Amino acid sequence: MNQGSIKQNDGRLIPEDHVIRDRYQGCLLPPLHSGGVMLTYKCDNACRHCLYCCSPKSSDEVMSEAMIDRTMSALSTERSLDGIHFGGGECSLFFDRLLYAIRSAIQHGVRIDYLETNGGWCINEKTAMDGFKQLRDAGLPGVLISASLFHLEFIPLNVTKTAIRAANKVFGGAFVWTGEVLRLMEQLPDHDKKYPIQESCRLLGIDPSDGTLWNIHSYLNPCGRAAKRLADGLKRYPVEKFTGDACGRTFRSTSHFHIDPHGNLFTGHCPGIFVANVDNLHPKVDEETAPFFMALCDGGPVEAKKRLAPKFEPDAAGYIGKCHFCLELRRYLFEQKKFNELCPAEMYHV
Repeated sequence: MNQGSIKQNDGRLIPEDHVIRDRYQGCLLPPLHSGGVMLTYKCDNACRHCLYCCSPKSSDEVMSEAMIDRTMSALSTERSLDGIHFGGGECSLFFDRLLYAIRSAIQHGVRIDYLETNGGWCINEKTAMDGFKQLRDAGLPGVLISASLFHLEFIPLNVTKTAIRAANKVFGGAFVWTGEVLRLMEQLPDHDKKYPIQESCRLLGIDPSDGTLWNIHSYLNPCGRAAKRLADGLKRYPVEKFTGDACGRTFRSTSHFHIDPHGNLFTGHCPGIFVANVDNLHPKVDEETAPFFMALCDGGPVEAKKRLAPKFEPDAAGYIGKCHFCLELRRYLFEQKKFNELCPAEMYHV
């Protein structure tokens, strides 16, 4: 396939840089390349930076076995798919269902890259080793273990390090996200302690209100819980700053898509905006079926406000980014229950 083109079902090559509106209105969504299957929104943590607003208070709902099989069947037809990872939430909370998902992926010929876990269940080396061995024997090839100052509020560093040691032994290595922050946390005096963010920042000489946390955790997105819990001290901008900042290119990115427990597909790290699901990963999209999505593609959240929410009053203090403004606009529109593409409720009841 030529670089920058998308192959349609009839074999035609569609240039990647076609006008956004034409690409989405009446056209298929791009092929999927790499992404995650979220088995649940529930998590044993409620991290300040969570893009998906997961927490212990989230629903106990987990992706059903039938939905897992439907998801893997759909993914098996994606010819450009490089691989998937499993995540959440914390899908190890539903360990048997996680094992089922791994086996289903293998049965359907879907390549697995890794499991994403906070490692909080690795309370000792035996528990960690036993768990990772079960996952390996089911077909899991590796793990990504989260390490951040946000996770440290819930999980002592020694638990994270136990998870890493066990994964190294079972899988021959572990991907730590991120190793830089892990090394930073090792400077803290008590590795058996959970550190509130203010305390860990004080001990490490970090000002939590000057943007340093965002620099250290460079992958943060000004959306989800981070937009509310990590916005203090950051520069804010008026809504006009985002005029003309369209989202079509972001939605076009399928290099890190996600499928949630309900079978909804979201692309470009934009959870809570769905126009496709596992029963049809490449639907035709237009202003009638997905007006909010189309407005974002055409002109971003400023255009969406103009078209769909003229009475919405933006925060006079401004927003830390376009995604922050979009999230607040979507929460406003979600309550009106007019836009089917704004779902599920987990993303809007923070």
